[in-house]
Amino acid sequence: MIKTPELYELEYLFECEAEFIDEGIPWQYTTVSFKIARGNLRAEFDLKEASNCGQIRLYLEEEEINKFYIENILNLTIKRINDLESLVIEFDKENFVIPLELQTKPTIKIRWGTSLDLQR
Repeated sequence: MIKTPELYELEYLFECEAEFIDEGIPWQYTTVSFKIARGNLRAEFDLKEASNCGQIRLYLEEEEINKFYIENILNLTIKRINDLESLVIEFDKENFVIPLELQTKPTIKIRWGTSLDLQR
C-alpha cells in the first residue's frame, strides 16, 4: 500500500472535504477525490490507495486541458516551503520518472518528467 498523509492533511492541502466513491468503505480501499481552484484554474485528484494508482485532471475554466493517469505510486507527501504548498507523488523506480509535483498554493502547477537524463 502507498505511504500517504492522513486524510485530514490532504483535505487541508486541497482546501476541501474528500469525496468518496463508496461511502461505507474505509478511504484507503475506495476512490477518494479532492478538488481545488485558483482563479480560472482547477485541479482534481483521485486516489485509489489500495491499487497504487490515481488520476489528476487540470481545467482552464470548464475545459479539461490535461489528464494524467498515474500508476505504481510509492509515496505521497505534502511539501510546504514558505508560501508554496504541493502534493509530491513518488513512483516505482522502474517507471523512470521523477516525482510528480502538483502545486496547490499560491497557484496550480504541475512538474513532472523522466529520470533518464537523455540529451537532446
